[in-house]
Order: sequence, then C-alpha cells, then structure tokens
Amino acid sequence: MKKFAAAALALVMVLLCFSGCANNKKTFYTDKDNFEMKLYPNGEKVASGLTAVQIIVNTPNVEAGAGEIAIYKASDDELMVKYDMRLDGKKIYINTSSDPAYSQIIVPLPADKCFESGESYYVTMDEKFIYVDDIKGSTKKVEKGEWEFTVANYGYDGNIAEMPITYLVGSTVSVPVKLGDNAVHAVLLYDNVSVLNSDLRELSESGTFEIETLSAGTSTISIMFLDENGMYVDTLGFTITVK
Repeated sequence: MKKFAAAALALVMVLLCFSGCANNKKTFYTDKDNFEMKLYPNGEKVASGLTAVQIIVNTPNVEAGAGEIAIYKASDDELMVKYDMRLDGKKIYINTSSDPAYSQIIVPLPADKCFESGESYYVTMDEKFIYVDDIKGSTKKVEKGEWEFTVANYGYDGNIAEMPITYLVGSTVSVPVKLGDNAVHAVLLYDNVSVLNSDLRELSESGTFEIETLSAGTSTISIMFLDENGMYVDTLGFTITVK
C-alpha cells in the first residue's frame, strides 16, 4: 500500500503541474464567498496511467469529515471505488500548504484497478466528506454529472500502481507507452542525467522506454506527447529513487 500511495501521489502531482489546473489556481481563500473546491481532472481528457483523483481546496484549513466519496465508470455506472471517511480515512491523503494557501485531497483507486483508456468516469461526494474550518462547515454535495473526466487512448500502457518506484544501481526502468488519439509521438525526458540514461528518447508507435540506472539518487521521468505536427499534447510523469 505504501508503494502504491507514493506512486499515486507522484503521478497525480506531475499531471497537475503540467495541466492548466495548477496555473489557473491564482485566487486563494479570503472569505466564505470566495471559497472554492475543484476536482482534477474534471471536464478534461487525461493521459492513461492516472490512478487517483485530486480535490483542490483554496484554503489550508481542511480536515476529514464524514460521509462517502465514490468514483464510477460513466458507461455502465460500474463502481470503481467508494470510501467512507469515517472508516477509510487512512486510505485518503489530505495534504495542506499555507504558501500558497490550499489543500489537496487525493483519492486513489485500489492497487488492482486503473482507469481504462477511452473510458469516462464521474465522482460523487457527500456534503460532509470534508470539513473546512474557515467557513465552520462542510463542503458541498457533488452529484453525478458535476465532476467527470475521460481517459485518452495514449499514456502509460498498464497499471502504474504496479510499477516499482525504487531501483538498484545497474537495473532497468521499463516504461510502456501507448500512442493514440492525436498523440503520435512520445519523447522521454528525465531531470538527473547522473542517475539515468537511455539511448531511446523518442517513439513514433506504442512501445517501451528502457532506462538504465547509473547511480544512487532521485529523478523525475516524464513522457511528453506530441501531435503529428510536433505540437505539445500532454505530459505524464513520476519520480523514482535509485539506491
């Protein structure tokens, strides 16, 4: 569970950084009338490989409440996961930051499930699921149709929760990539060349990036997706540790 939690958190954070969601989050909580709560992703098509959703609240003063949150597949209302905050609170991750002033509630799928390419999903939430101290009350109820997203036909090819996040020096990091929709090229990027190396840096069809671990350290691995004109489509990334 610890491995999955770290992978889910790393993945959701990298996706957030490369999405418009983070850049648009400039107005933070000042009073009750300005309180905001958003889901990422919502109303968007995201690269496959996402294993968690994220609720962003523009105040750091957030606590676990009571009630349930659930994620469903839109095509047939299949239940992907349901958590009761009173019973399953330890499976949900509440991260707060006062600078900037916001909170993140990360809701992961079970380790044996992943969001499927080409499928759409929606989230429902009870109104008492999250308690906000600033407004001395709980967040709103979210019903079917309010928070939805679609998984693209490109991205990580498989369940990223099953991918190791720790490696030994001299081992190989395998990153299977799927291309589809308008994403026809994948470019491999990593931020620490002393830790990682790969001779293959671009794919023009679905395949696997094999990355050699050179020395101990940490590095973020990012896969940038481009369209047929070489224009940016999306980025999928995660962080690994080499020992």
